[in-house]
Order: sequence, then structure tokens, then C-alpha cells
Amino acid sequence: MIAKDLVLYDSGIRPALRSRLLLRHADEPDTVLIEELGLCRGQVRVDVAVVNGLLHGYEIKSDRDNLSRLAVQVKIYGKVLDRATLVVGERHLAEALNIVPAWWGVLYVYATAKGLRFKTVRRARNNPHRDPHSLVELLWLDHAMALLQERNAARGVRGKPRHIVWDRVCCHFGVDEIAAAVRTRLKARATNPVPG
Repeated sequence: MIAKDLVLYDSGIRPALRSRLLLRHADEPDTVLIEELGLCRGQVRVDVAVVNGLLHGYEIKSDRDNLSRLAVQVKIYGKVLDRATLVVGERHLAEALNIVPAWWGVLYVYATAKGLRFKTVRRARNNPHRDPHSLVELLWLDHAMALLQERNAARGVRGKPRHIVWDRVCCHFGVDEIAAAVRTRLKARATNPVPG
């Protein structure tokens, strides 16, 4: 039974989503969940990110939210994430389907007498438009330098501002290589949040 008159809040949706994701990835020791992952130097924050062989972001839009920022979030998520899923209630479902691109998944959340439930409206697909310059910004400077050293490409950028180092990484690594390095570092940070 669906409780149609119940207003869904982020504070209820987020722990239910987190539990769902933890259960789904319970047998994957290489998977971590990160909440409030900042993208593009903090322009937006992903509500919940699942990091394993992909960087999959989940954006929650509760009944109390509006969709005014969603177009900006879609644009920035599209620069970085491998996949994205919008988690949305009844109030915004129809409008949200017109805003998010076809590669985004849509997960409908609704209340029942036994708690919140999720229904997949559309499965997430691979993002065709990642931007290496936006992705590389998720690497700390020392990690970006380590990548350059792997290719003997660090000469001339030691001690330079990080945007110069990031540009050099983009010259020597493809978007898939940068994405893999970012996932590796995000997973390491999740288990050891202090820079090493």
C-alpha cells in the first residue's frame, strides 16, 4: 500500500537509499559509498556516490526540494560521473524525466506502511560525455604528480599551480585512465581520509 499523502524528506530518503546501496554492494569489498562528493571544485555535491569500477552518483530530490538546480547538476555531473541516477518522489517524477538526459537512471521513491521503497523507472547507462579536465580536479596534487611520474612527464611542472599539473595529466592520459585513477584515489580516501 502506497501512502500518497506522506511528504518525503531528504532526511528519510538518504538513509533508505544508503541502506539499499550497501545491501546491493555488500559482496563487493572494492566498493565504497561517499556522501556529499564535491565536483568541479565544489560547484555541486553528489548526494551519494558509489565508487567501484564506476563512479555512480545519486542525486536526491525530495518532495520538499524544487528542481531549479537540476539542470546545472545534470551539466556538471555529466562532466565527471560514469553514471548518474536521480532519486525522486511522485511530486517531481514527470518533470524530472524531462530534465535528465537519457543516460541518467531514475529511481522512484515512495512510502508504504512498511517504510520507503524504490522502483527503477529507468536504468542508468554509461555517460558519453565525460570531460578529462573536470575529472582530474578530483585528484590531489601529489596524486596527479605521481601519475605524471609514471609517464616520465613530471619535468617542468613540479612546484607549479595545480591547474598546470592537471592540464599536463590531461595531455598524457586519456579520459578512461584519468577516471580509473580518480576512482582508485576516492576509494583510498574513503578508507583513509587523511592525505598520505
